[in-house]
Amino acid sequence: MSLGAFNLHILGQRLATLRDEGHTSKEIVSLGYPDILARPEAIDRVFGAGFFAKLEQRPDSASILAWHGIKQPYPMAEAASLFAALGFELRVIDLHAVRGGEIVLDLNEPIPESLHRRFSLVIDAGTLEHCFNIAQAVSNVANLVDVGGFVMHGNPLNMFNHGFYNLNPTWYDHFYGANGFAIDMAVVVATSKDPPEILEAPLNSRFHLTDRNLVQVVVARRREARPIIWPVQKKYVGSTQTG
Repeated sequence: MSLGAFNLHILGQRLATLRDEGHTSKEIVSLGYPDILARPEAIDRVFGAGFFAKLEQRPDSASILAWHGIKQPYPMAEAASLFAALGFELRVIDLHAVRGGEIVLDLNEPIPESLHRRFSLVIDAGTLEHCFNIAQAVSNVANLVDVGGFVMHGNPLNMFNHGFYNLNPTWYDHFYGANGFAIDMAVVVATSKDPPEILEAPLNSRFHLTDRNLVQVVVARRREARPIIWPVQKKYVGSTQTG
C-alpha cells in the first residue's frame, strides 16, 4: 500500500484537526505498511519548506519504488518518521510480520477488544478490497477508531481483479451513516494522472465516469460509539420491493 501527496494532504489536515482539538490518542494505525510515494519537494509543499529534511529516508528507496512501478528513483521518506514529525506514533496491522513490530491480525476475523477505540486515525490505503470477509474487515476498521477520530479509505472503484471487490460510494455512506460516523469527504481519483485528477461522484445516485482505473478516497469521522450493525441500502428502507 502507498500514500501519495494527495493522501498526505488529506491526512495532514485531519491530524492538524486532532491536535487543535486536543484529541487524547496520539496513535494512528495503518492496514499494511504505507510506503510514501511522494517526492521530497511534494512533501515540502504539503507540510512546509524544510519538512522533508527532518525525516528519515528509506535506504531501499530504489527497490521499493521499482516494486510500485516507478522507474525514476528519488529519496523516500520513512512513514513512521513522517508521522512522528507530525506528533503521532504509527502502528501497522498486517497478516504477517513483514518489517517487524506489526500487530499481526487477520482482518477477516474480529479484532481483540483491547484495540477498540484505541486510535485517532486509521489508514486503509488499499487493504479492504483484499479481505474476503469485507463486512467483518470494515467493522474492525470502525472499531479501531476512537470517538472524534478519522478513518481514511483509498479503495478501487473499477480496478477489475485487483482484489476481491470494487466498492461503490454508497457502500461507505450507508455503513458509516448507520454506525455513528459522518462522511467528511468522498472523491474519486484517476490514478493514471500526476498530479491526480479529482472527480466528484454522488454517494447514492447512479452515475458513470470513465473506463480509466479509479480509486475512491473517503474520510469518515466517528461521532459516537455504537455497536456495529449491518446497514440496509437506503433505497430499500421501508420498501416492500424484493428486487
